Amino acid sequence: MTFLAVPRLSRALHLVPHGADAVVELDGSFMDHAAYESLQDWQTAHTAQGGSVEFTGRAGTRISLPAMEAPAAERSTGLGEASACRCRPWTPWRNHQCARPQPAPPGEDPDESAATGPSGHQLARGISAFQRNTAPLVRGELARLAREGQRPSQLFLTCADSRLVTSMITSSGPGDLFVVRNVGNLVPPPGEESGDDSVAAAIEYAVDVLEVRSITVCGHSGCGAMQALLSSDPGSSQTPLKRWLRYGLPSLERMAAEDRARLAGRAAADAVEELCLTNVVQQLAHLRAHESVARALREGALELHGMYFHVGEAQAYLLSEDPAADGVFARVTETARDDMPA
Repeated sequence: MTFLAVPRLSRALHLVPHGADAVVELDGSFMDHAAYESLQDWQTAHTAQGGSVEFTGRAGTRISLPAMEAPAAERSTGLGEASACRCRPWTPWRNHQCARPQPAPPGEDPDESAATGPSGHQLARGISAFQRNTAPLVRGELARLAREGQRPSQLFLTCADSRLVTSMITSSGPGDLFVVRNVGNLVPPPGEESGDDSVAAAIEYAVDVLEVRSITVCGHSGCGAMQALLSSDPGSSQTPLKRWLRYGLPSLERMAAEDRARLAGRAAADAVEELCLTNVVQQLAHLRAHESVARALREGALELHGMYFHVGEAQAYLLSEDPAADGVFARVTETARDDMPA
């Protein structure tokens, strides 16, 4: 974009209503000083009238600013963030760099303000960003899946914890994983009168209908469900959460019996991590008791895997299948291939 486009750019920008939330998509490879200053002046005036401005680059395009200097101007306008937008599908809303965060109102916690955003519409903004940046890239593949139906090879059963992003930690995409998430990555044993058959139904559907080739139970560090199990009071009133967590009690018993899972190369950090690891092993035992799983295992059509994800390390560990290393989780390296689920 050069000075020749400034008059047309100015006319277009002046059509934006005062006080509106505006998204400016910079679809180009260069911007000279005149165009840059025109955008900067308009942004200053628009925000002064109560509006907001979000600059984005289309499909990850990097915009080359004039002479690639003036960092202070970039910081003050937000154009610098747009030139190297770091907003990827896995980026938390509060860390989005395309939309410059507004200062917290007087007396309000800055962290709380950052979490809720200036308008509290993070979900809508995230969906809008998907439609703008990601949908054009995946539309063809999703259209194919819509025509052909899903044929995932994996059932991935994990916790509902918001820090665990299944597609990110497995580098998977649409159609790859059939995912079940619940508090504590628990698998109720068959025959339990829980009034909730959702997990058993998902297992049956995955094995008998989708014919997945493997099931992975994935736990994670700092699991709130495991912390709750360790601190639970048997005599307290039974809430829905406490009734659900009873499926984790066998994991507590396994750990108390010294049949604890562990990490290869280091001791568990604390009792919570010990229980997180042991719980994966125990829930795999619950899985094997389900009729559809037991049948598929006998026929050699199914494999079971245990996985542990350490959130703070961004590190995955796989449960060893070596009988001599019972209950040991080994670190997955950057070049690992053979030990991963098929």
